[in-house]
Amino acid sequence: MLTSFFGVSKPINFAIIVIAVLIYFSGLYVLSDFYELTAYTIINQFFILLVYLFSLGVLNFVVKKNTLTKRNTYIVYLFVCFSFAVPTTFFNSDIIISGAFILLALRRIISLKSSNDFSKKVFDAAFWITIASLFFFWSFLFLIVLYFAILFYGRLDYRNWLIPFTGIFAVLIIAVTYSMYTDGVVDFALNYVQLPTLDFTAYSSLSLLLPASFFLALYLWCGTFYISQISDASQTLKASYFLILISSAVALIIILFLAPLRDGSELYFIFGPLAIISATYIEKHKSFWFKEMLLWLALLIPLFLLFWHN
Repeated sequence: MLTSFFGVSKPINFAIIVIAVLIYFSGLYVLSDFYELTAYTIINQFFILLVYLFSLGVLNFVVKKNTLTKRNTYIVYLFVCFSFAVPTTFFNSDIIISGAFILLALRRIISLKSSNDFSKKVFDAAFWITIASLFFFWSFLFLIVLYFAILFYGRLDYRNWLIPFTGIFAVLIIAVTYSMYTDGVVDFALNYVQLPTLDFTAYSSLSLLLPASFFLALYLWCGTFYISQISDASQTLKASYFLILISSAVALIIILFLAPLRDGSELYFIFGPLAIISATYIEKHKSFWFKEMLLWLALLIPLFLLFWHN
């Protein structure tokens, strides 16, 4: 049973997940007409694969280091299943790279509950978020999560509110300086800012409508339970729970209102917070069969879509 197998954290669990990613990723690109298989595209997609696997490692580290859930592999399993359900994500390298930097920022944001190197953590988080915005402009909204963390942990020192600007300026100065020697500052600014679109035509396809509906239902169901658990959480974890919720809210804003391209890849930003919220529900819910059903649904939806043709 999936609940029992992924309810523990053992090397075999991670090995199976990584093997599944390697098989899926390889098959996706070999069978796809999106890319012509050349030495360049193979190297490029291998790099994206490494970034994706790195993201899994960072997500798992954030959860375990900050005890957001118990020691299991539900979160990594769900994150991978969510990704498999929307394969267009893997064809948008900018989303994958931006998502990796957001997870690095989230790692520093959640760790602010410890006052050690507080200023450095704030700078690092703003630095990573700004780098993420170079690949996907609207990811800079995750600065909202950082400022909520400052509100929770360091609001009394006015300098903490100013430190993020140093991280932002550091990245932008480097980017502008580099652009002066390449395409020019004007081209950089035009390419940096991505205007939103509200064209949801792609979601009329079952290949997107089905996983998006599943994500929404899971978010509403497990999110309600997650909110109810905040009052029972220890004082040290309450703020972390709130930060995960705020992260999910920022991701939803990007998905619903600000995404410049609506092909499903924009859903990638909700996968991390949704996996954490869902894993918390699976851990604490008493009905074994209901939890088992959720885990199987997460797996069967991408498997079904593999054989579905519009």
